[in-house]
Amino acid sequence: EAGIEEKLLNPSLGSFGPVLLGDPSYKYEGEVTNPSEVDKQFKYQKDLTAGEIATFWLVSHNSTGQLTCSGGVPCFRANIMNVCWGNPTSVVTPAVEILFFYDTTRLSVDSSNNYASVRVKRFAHSPTGAGGFQNPAGLNAGCNFTNGDSFKYRSQINVNNDIDAICDDSPLGCPLMVKVRMYYATSAEPQRVGIWTTGPASSLPAQGLNISSTGTAGESSRRVNVFQGYSESPTFFDAAVFSLKDLVK
Repeated sequence: EAGIEEKLLNPSLGSFGPVLLGDPSYKYEGEVTNPSEVDKQFKYQKDLTAGEIATFWLVSHNSTGQLTCSGGVPCFRANIMNVCWGNPTSVVTPAVEILFFYDTTRLSVDSSNNYASVRVKRFAHSPTGAGGFQNPAGLNAGCNFTNGDSFKYRSQINVNNDIDAICDDSPLGCPLMVKVRMYYATSAEPQRVGIWTTGPASSLPAQGLNISSTGTAGESSRRVNVFQGYSESPTFFDAAVFSLKDLVK
């Protein structure tokens, strides 16, 4: 836990330690890595129950946490994105709401990080089509990742047609992130979620930090792994409404 705490407070990529704790037989060491960087497939680290949200970043972050696409860092700019969800043998039939955030001005990844022009497109998908959810073609095709992860359903987003043609054709920085909210999944059977991009310029940026720390005390050792995602706005802002001025009776 000491190694995890150290790197959560002062994150930096690479190996750390061994750090001795008085007695030479008491120490901790580990490694910090970026999951999914330049990959095209990424499974969210935690399975979701109803109401929980997974965030997938389509632009990179710099060392201070600001959004950026400068300096050759990976940022998604392609036409096809697959949101993969659902356990292959699930008894529960889940549904998802997909929120695609984008900025046609690209000011969100500029040095000013101006988010005034950010827009969001929502999709609601269910294999049953009940409750106002859509059941688009190809939903039951599922996904099979190269590392062996598999998903029962696939929601395919055509950026050119479903979002904005500018996001497919413009320089990097128009697609920002995708949030996936799970419905109907129970605590007894949480559902997995992942993302799979295809085509040129479709590599995913880092999705956060994986921190692995091993502590040793004499002949005993224990390893702890923690995933730390990037900072984002609270989820209730996704459904908030703000007035342009103060309200009076």
